[in-house]
Amino acid sequence: MSEDKRSENFDRLLSDLTEDEIARKKAKAFDNLAAMFYEANFGAANKSEIELQMFSIFMDTMIDIHTTDGVLDYNACSDYEIGKMLGIPQEKVRTLKVKKQARYPRKFDWRDSLKAIQSSIVYDAEKKKVIIPIRDPNLYNEIRNFIEDNGGYIEIQRGYNCIQIRPEYLFILLYQASQTEREKEEVRKQFAKKLREHNEKTDIEDILTDSELSERALSYGEDFFDFAKEVAKGLSNPLVGIIGAIQCITRIVRKRK
Repeated sequence: MSEDKRSENFDRLLSDLTEDEIARKKAKAFDNLAAMFYEANFGAANKSEIELQMFSIFMDTMIDIHTTDGVLDYNACSDYEIGKMLGIPQEKVRTLKVKKQARYPRKFDWRDSLKAIQSSIVYDAEKKKVIIPIRDPNLYNEIRNFIEDNGGYIEIQRGYNCIQIRPEYLFILLYQASQTEREKEEVRKQFAKKLREHNEKTDIEDILTDSELSERALSYGEDFFDFAKEVAKGLSNPLVGIIGAIQCITRIVRKRK
């Protein structure tokens, strides 16, 4: 890639900012780089450390420009788009994103990001798995960390850019991630109500604890996805409500002639 093309890409990245914003960003970038050289450590930083600092400056600018209501536009900041701009493979972009978040972290709420991509989540009826497209490795890491912090009982299978998860485990994850006890209580009451409707013999009056809800979700059986969609209907809980919007896909197997 020519120098003119690289400059053009960077100028386009900054084109939506005011002159004052551009000046502040460039000043901050210089300060960050200067700290790597002028604090009695001139020349001590190796090539990979300098690259990571430069990538962090670039990525922070991308985040500032492409974030709306606290949610990053993952399409605009995809590994492919960034790779095209920087002239590096997608795999290297993905690695740099993880390293940047570890060394120079930017806080974000994975719950908001998951709600933003809910229209892309589908249920594979053949695999009996919910498929969540995860275009950013740091979003995946945040979800995985939440799972581990809450007991690690949620099983997931991860491809290169998606998470596959059983619907009962997704339901528990979204329930546990509810931000208020009132939201959780609403889910428990609705869950118990639907259990009574589906099984007249059940004597359940209410579900009072997180562990009881998890136990009943895990023991429900094969049709839990349909049951979870019923539970999600009418809930004000924005996370568990994601389940209600998930579309089911089936594979059509054609016989060979």
